[in-house]
Amino acid sequence: MGQYILAYDVGGSHATAALANSATLELTAIHSCPLDSSGPAVAVLDALAAVGRQAIAADEEAEVLGIGMAMPGPFDYEQGICYIRGLTKYDQLYGVNFRQEMVARFPGIAPEAVRFVNDARASLLGEIHRGAAVGARRVIGLTLGTGIGSAFAVDGRIVESGAGVPPGGYIYCLPWRDGTIEDVISSRGLQQRYRQATGETCDVREIATRATRDPAAQKAMQDFGHALGEVLLPLVESFAPDVIVLGGAIAKSAALFVRTTQTVLAQTKARLAVSTLFDLAAIVGGAAAWRGV
Repeated sequence: MGQYILAYDVGGSHATAALANSATLELTAIHSCPLDSSGPAVAVLDALAAVGRQAIAADEEAEVLGIGMAMPGPFDYEQGICYIRGLTKYDQLYGVNFRQEMVARFPGIAPEAVRFVNDARASLLGEIHRGAAVGARRVIGLTLGTGIGSAFAVDGRIVESGAGVPPGGYIYCLPWRDGTIEDVISSRGLQQRYRQATGETCDVREIATRATRDPAAQKAMQDFGHALGEVLLPLVESFAPDVIVLGGAIAKSAALFVRTTQTVLAQTKARLAVSTLFDLAAIVGGAAAWRGV
């Protein structure tokens, strides 16, 4: 028998749950399920409970100490209350107390043993403990996808303020050119670059696939990498990270743009690293945050 944390990564279209060893954070019994994040609250909550029970059932000898959930924001991570609204996902969960709902579905778990962490911060914690940033002292983590998630850490702990750290560690809303960083470093930013060059609207995966044979797609990816470097440069100069970890769906195509990004950062000491955990990073980090790092 071992002691485990039931760790979750809750996304816009699916959720993954696993048992994380409380000592090593090694994951077992990994299970995923689709989520209709625009559907009724009870359906989402029941789906989360069901996938969690699947993970627990995979090891009947496991002692589950609690539940750690990596959640997107806006979310009150102390109280466990969802405040997402107007983002085409989770509108029906606005104001729902996830702690109460999970305790109701897992009667053996005490309320104080259900804990929450921002998904981007969880991803960075996962990389620090078992991924691309093991051993690094100062780390920036970026989740490149529909938007841009960010987190900063020093000596293995998330920091929300201090030299070089924007308020809360959030960079998506920082001004950039005529908009914000997220307008440029995101799926829509990459898609816009390709659409301006070709008149076609493609998803990021298709643009990345075309980049092997389509000069416009290749240039869109490289321009994205250059813009990412420009965005990162002032942060790197002020925060002085040892490593910048790139995760999220766009980072799965990092080979198409990461060299360009590194060129922009060539005069700094920061090393770019692509996630080694990807979809599992936030689960490991959810368990790490539950444990108090």
